[in-house]
Amino acid sequence: MPSPPADKSANPSEKPAKKKGGSKRLLILLLPLVLLGGGGAGAWFFVPAVQTMVQGLLGAKPAEEGEQAAAGAPNAPPGKPSFVEFPEMTLSLPNGGRPRQLRLKIAVEVAGDPTAVQPDLLSPRVYDSLVLYLRTLREGEMEGALAMDRLRGDLHRRLDLVLGPGKVRDVLITGFVVA
Repeated sequence: MPSPPADKSANPSEKPAKKKGGSKRLLILLLPLVLLGGGGAGAWFFVPAVQTMVQGLLGAKPAEEGEQAAAGAPNAPPGKPSFVEFPEMTLSLPNGGRPRQLRLKIAVEVAGDPTAVQPDLLSPRVYDSLVLYLRTLREGEMEGALAMDRLRGDLHRRLDLVLGPGKVRDVLITGFVVA
């Protein structure tokens, strides 16, 4: 006599086969949430307007204003930035026997009214400080991916030392030729 088919539920040691679609469903549901969360976090950290917009919607004061007031830095006037352009500077560089020349043109973003800061920026003291720094540059210091950023940062520090902190927001290099 043939034996009856075995009942699967009768043997507790056997496990039922898992569904393969469960993990795919979970991935399909969670992937958009993770992408949206990552995009939102990226926007929060890398786009300043998003922070101020969200804080404005929540009725909170933006953190940047509180930090500026605590640091004693002058508040930025609303509107477009103000720039003071320097005349082109041409100078010889030390290069171990081979004469090299640097032509540099910069524009400086100023805090506040540019007409009030312009006489200080274009003074002989500022030119002297910038030229003394530029004459110390070696040829190797002006090569590479970070050379322009380093030069901008050093020029900004020089201007802060001569004019005082808070008057210069940024230094923009508008012309740079080494020949």
